[in-house]
Amino acid sequence: MLFKNSQDDWEIDLPENIKTLGLKISGGADSAIVCYMVAKYVTEERPDITIHPITAIASTKPFQQIFADKVLRKVESLTGIKFATHQYRTIDSTTVENYINQQSDLVNDVYASQGLQRHFSGLTANPTAEDAPELFNGDHATPGSYGVNDIDRSKSTEKKDNTFRPLINVDKKGVAEHYITLGVLEEIFPLTRSCEQNNVFTFEAHCGDCWFCRERKWGFGRYV
Repeated sequence: MLFKNSQDDWEIDLPENIKTLGLKISGGADSAIVCYMVAKYVTEERPDITIHPITAIASTKPFQQIFADKVLRKVESLTGIKFATHQYRTIDSTTVENYINQQSDLVNDVYASQGLQRHFSGLTANPTAEDAPELFNGDHATPGSYGVNDIDRSKSTEKKDNTFRPLINVDKKGVAEHYITLGVLEEIFPLTRSCEQNNVFTFEAHCGDCWFCRERKWGFGRYV
């Protein structure tokens, strides 16, 4: 199944022996559209595959499971897929090392317990300062996450550790394009959350100030 995009096309065509997939889902816009694309592929071309959602709940983002579940339920209703039991765990995100290592530990544990053969990640490319100068000026001018990806349109969508990264060469504008092309902008995007500000505990609004809010507005033209 081919997913066309002006920044980087992505085709999914898994070998017949692949039956069990993991899907990292954070509740953000990037992993949500990957979730929909993989579910669409499985329901339309490979119904023999089981998808196991995985959420590493950052200790600084306790809302991630809530929004990931919202996305999963909506994707189920849109595609007819039935996901396996949602695997999640709270991890320490106060240091880069803990955040990266504990995410890997969770994914490895799900590989072992559920017999995963491959898994998908929603990692995207950051916009460049040339493409989005407004994101690189003033406060919060640096991405506020860990392991962020510098833009490089030549990166492989598949890594040696069995990870598929379909959006690795796509920035937020490209992500928005996928939503529009697939016709799910109004159905899925409003259910996602990118804001990192913990003081917005009602989760009814984005702060509009952190890197991820500003990047979201740059890519989609709106927060919700």
